[in-house]
Amino acid sequence: MRAYESVNPYTEELLSAFDFIQADEVDIILEDANEAFLTWRKLGFSERALYIERLAKLLRENANELAEIASIEMGKLLSHSKAEVLKSASVCDYCISDAERVLASKTTQIENGVEIEIAYKPLGVVLGIYPWNFPYWQVIRSAIPALMSGNTVLVKPAPNVPRSAIKLQTLFEKAGFPHGVIQTIFASDEMVSGIIADKRVSAVTLTGSERAGSAVAAQAGKAIKPVVLELGGSDPFIIRHDADLDSLMEQAIFSRFQNNGQSCVAAKRFIVHQNLVTSFTEKLKIGLDKMKFGNPLDLTTDQGPLARYDLLEGLKNQVDESIEKGAEILYRSKEIPTKGFFHPIMVLGNIPAHSRAFKEELFGPVLSVYTFETDEEAIQIANQTKYGLGCSIWTNDIEAAKLMSEEIESGMVYINQIVKSDVRFPFGGCKQSGFGRELGEEGLKAFCMVRTRWIR
Repeated sequence: MRAYESVNPYTEELLSAFDFIQADEVDIILEDANEAFLTWRKLGFSERALYIERLAKLLRENANELAEIASIEMGKLLSHSKAEVLKSASVCDYCISDAERVLASKTTQIENGVEIEIAYKPLGVVLGIYPWNFPYWQVIRSAIPALMSGNTVLVKPAPNVPRSAIKLQTLFEKAGFPHGVIQTIFASDEMVSGIIADKRVSAVTLTGSERAGSAVAAQAGKAIKPVVLELGGSDPFIIRHDADLDSLMEQAIFSRFQNNGQSCVAAKRFIVHQNLVTSFTEKLKIGLDKMKFGNPLDLTTDQGPLARYDLLEGLKNQVDESIEKGAEILYRSKEIPTKGFFHPIMVLGNIPAHSRAFKEELFGPVLSVYTFETDEEAIQIANQTKYGLGCSIWTNDIEAAKLMSEEIESGMVYINQIVKSDVRFPFGGCKQSGFGRELGEEGLKAFCMVRTRWIR
C-alpha cells in the first residue's frame, strides 16, 4: 500500500498511488513557506486580492472537471461536487470584498492625548490538515482567509483524495501565487508532528476526527502555537409539536443524506415530539423509498458509496453493535449495489444510552430517531452528546425556539433551516466538536496577531 491512494469507491478500482514526500524535502518546503511569508505579508490587500480573484475565476472555469475528480475519488454526487467548487469560489469573493475592512487598523483617542491603534498582523506559516469529505471546500474556506490576512499556507490533504489535492494545487499555481505561498504536501503523521514543532510554523488548523484533533492540539499546545479545530458532530434536528412536517421533510432528508451522509453538520439525531413521531416516520420512509443508489456520476443517483472501505466497515460495526444493545431498525433499504462501498440507508429507534449509536457520531446514511414530550426534555436529549457543532429547531413558535436555543450546547443553532455554512458568518462548534472559527470576520482574524500600539 502506497502512502496516498486514490480508490474509486463505486468501482473499487485503484486509480493512483503516491508516496510520502521525502524527509529532506520537508526542510525545503518549510524554508520556502517562511521565505515567501516575509514578502507576502508586505503586500497590500488589493495586491493579494489579485491572486485570489484569479483563483476564483479558475475554480468556476474548471468546476466540471474538479467535480468529476472529486466524485470519482470519494463518491460524492456530481451535482454536490460542483456545488462545492462554486461555493469555494464564493469564499474568494468574500475575502476580496471584505478583508480590508475587517482587518483594517482601528484607532481610538483616549485621555491625556493618547492614541490607541489596534492592528491585525499575520502570524506566519499556517499548517492546514484537511479531510476528504469536502476536498476543495475544506481547504479553500480556511486557506484563503489565512492567505488574505498575509499568512502562507501548507496544505496537508487526506490520503484518499490525492488527485483532488493535486488539481487544486495546479489551480493555485495557474493563479500565479508566488512560490512558497501555498504548497500541498503529502506528509506522514510523523512528518506532521515535526512540522508542527518546527519554529518556522506559527499556527495549525485541522478539520477531521476527534482523535486527530486531540493529537494535533496536544502537539500545538506543547509548541505554544494557536490552533483551530473543526471536528465531529452529532447534530440534533428538533421537531416541536407545532412543526409542519410536510414543509420540512425534504430538508430533513437532504440534511441527513447529503454527501452520502458524510458531513460533520449533517442532521444525525432527529428529536421528534411524541405526537408527531409516527407521522414523521411514515413520511420519512416514503421519502427514503424513492432514493436511488448508484454511480455518483449519474445525475439520477440520490445516494452514492461511502468514501472508503474502512469507513464502511466502521459504520457497519457501530450499527450492528447498537442493534445488539437493543436499538430497533425502523427502516432499511431493500436493495443496495453489491459492488462499491455502499451502506444501506437505515433509520434506528429506541436507541439505548449505552449503545454506540447513542454515544458516537454515525458518519454515513444512518438516521437516529428520539422522542420527547416537553421542550426541556428535547434540550436534554440534544445535549446528551460530547459534540456541539450545529443544531436545528423546527417550529411555528419562533420565540419558543429562541428560548430553547439559549440552552442548546452548540456553536450554531438554526431555526426552521438546516445547519449549513455561509462565507459571511462564523462556523464552528464547542465541546468535542472543536474550538476556533472559520469563515466570516472571525475566520479572517483566526490567524492574526492582535497588536495594540499606544502613542502619546
